[in-house]
Amino acid sequence: MPTGLIYYFFSYFVVSVVLSLVFVPLMRPLSFKVGAVDRGTGRRVHKGIVPRLGGIGIFLAFLVPLAFSLTRGMWDEFHEKMVGILIASTVVMLIGMYDDIKGATIRNKLIAEAMAAVIIYAWGISITAISNPFGGSISLGWLSLPLTVLWIIIVTNAINLIDGLDGLAAGTGIFICAAFFLLSGTDVHLQLTYVILAGALLGFLRYNFPPASIFMGDSGSLFLGFFLGATSVLSSHKATAAVTLMIPIIAFSLPLMDMFYAVLRRYYRGLSLGEADREHIHHKLLDMGLSKRSVLFLLYAVNICLLLLVLLIVMQQLRIDFLVIFFLVILSIVGLRLLGYMEFLPTVKELMKNYEIGRRRKYFNYVIRRFRKNASISTSLDNFWSHLDDLMKEYHFSSAEIHLNIPSIQNPVYAFINDPDPGTPLSLSFPITGPNNTYLGYINVSKQMDDEYFLCTAEMVRALSEEVGQFLTKNLVVKCNPQGMS
Repeated sequence: MPTGLIYYFFSYFVVSVVLSLVFVPLMRPLSFKVGAVDRGTGRRVHKGIVPRLGGIGIFLAFLVPLAFSLTRGMWDEFHEKMVGILIASTVVMLIGMYDDIKGATIRNKLIAEAMAAVIIYAWGISITAISNPFGGSISLGWLSLPLTVLWIIIVTNAINLIDGLDGLAAGTGIFICAAFFLLSGTDVHLQLTYVILAGALLGFLRYNFPPASIFMGDSGSLFLGFFLGATSVLSSHKATAAVTLMIPIIAFSLPLMDMFYAVLRRYYRGLSLGEADREHIHHKLLDMGLSKRSVLFLLYAVNICLLLLVLLIVMQQLRIDFLVIFFLVILSIVGLRLLGYMEFLPTVKELMKNYEIGRRRKYFNYVIRRFRKNASISTSLDNFWSHLDDLMKEYHFSSAEIHLNIPSIQNPVYAFINDPDPGTPLSLSFPITGPNNTYLGYINVSKQMDDEYFLCTAEMVRALSEEVGQFLTKNLVVKCNPQGMS
């Protein structure tokens, strides 16, 4: 790299560091004034009250020198695309700032991120191909739009999720900037962008290093993740087709891994994806007895290893092929197991079981709808009983009886026996309701306790109670008790 270019990058780097050192402290009184503070309770790893609008200081320290650089020299395609990225990133920063001050739902944040990502695509910045581990690349065609939007949203929220430990998101951002600096090849404009962002993050670290006096908040983490996600698409275009999008995936490995496990465990436990918890990678390391700084330096070391891997690939000393991907997957699994996460084989089995239960649930919903339809058009008791028999068989009931609350009728009016010796049965009894919620009698069903299929119970009970009540009211109750129920 020419000496003049080094001085050029260094001067902008110093300016962004200094601006960050100036702007970030100014966000402290603003944070307290608008109530944008974090209290050291619950899943938080800090103590006391800490302001959380440091991201605005990062944004300003980055925007000022970048805007100045964009006004220099000839206006070209890069400048046009960077304007689009800045507009979209500002939208995301503003929704993050609103979340820091007022609080925003995960749904609203995702909608804002998706809209901003569509702006990126409309500006001509898109993922057009992905690497084939076995060689070459695959053109995406119409899938370019959804994949571009999805990639940017995933990266945005991955960076947001790791912002739970002092200095982690900012430090990780600096290493990612370094990786993309290497990936950008000879594109001086794009390299300068990463230099300026790294400088703004480094200046912020002065106040965010453990123990932090200010946090970047969602205004900073969402902006950082979105901007890096969007520019990673530009950087990958500077690489050869064989490494399209693969180096960004490697560069983002740590936050992506943390996000993947967050999604996995929340799905596994039946929690909302937006539910906060205290089981991220840095939480696990803290629970192992490491100090905040030890955890931070350990995760920085992981980022350095990933940066070296990117450097080797860019220098073409290492090919991205199936073996590299396989190695990264194995390394991820081993790392997660060492951190004390759930066993993977039982988890996979549980996920497969949940998938099967979901599939069976859809089927039983269909069975219940079919019973309701057939019951509504039944013209005789025998016809109605046959549809009822079908429902009992689908649910593997051992036996079932219908008793009506009419003295003149011999009970049970309906009896179903599929297993005369059910062993240890599970019994369920519920009322039959007629017009105006009148009590007509009751239904009793039983089945084996070890039978796994007892799904959509509430829907099944409601269907039996209502359909049996309506049919018997028309065809049996009124005939046998014309004066009404006693």
